[in-house]
Amino acid sequence: MEKKCSIRLFLFGIIISAAFSLSAGFFAGTHKSWETYEERIVLLQQQNEDLLARQTADRKEQNLAESLKMVEPWAYILVEEDGYVAVYRGDRETLFSSTDIRISDLPEELQEEIREGKGIETEAQLYNFLESYSS
Repeated sequence: MEKKCSIRLFLFGIIISAAFSLSAGFFAGTHKSWETYEERIVLLQQQNEDLLARQTADRKEQNLAESLKMVEPWAYILVEEDGYVAVYRGDRETLFSSTDIRISDLPEELQEEIREGKGIETEAQLYNFLESYSS
């Protein structure tokens, strides 16, 4: 009877040990998985914040570009240089073309506009102007 009891006790101990080992392994694996999920969540939050920051910066840049365009909506600016009409891009710094149109050959009102910087919206309008006043 003692042998049966000790065998049962031995088997019971093995079963308890196995159950404990399986439980510990399960919880350890679950803990590792949980850490992995937490790391992924943190990474996704960082990526989301970076994306929002980039979108905000892009929006600000676009708003600035639009506001600058509103200030200077002209594609070309006609100005006087050495008595002749010169064509600059809308930034007023990049020379687009020098012309052989003398400022003195133009109507007085147009001369004044060009001295102040006459804006031209499109390339077609520019070429119409140049054709009209070129000799």
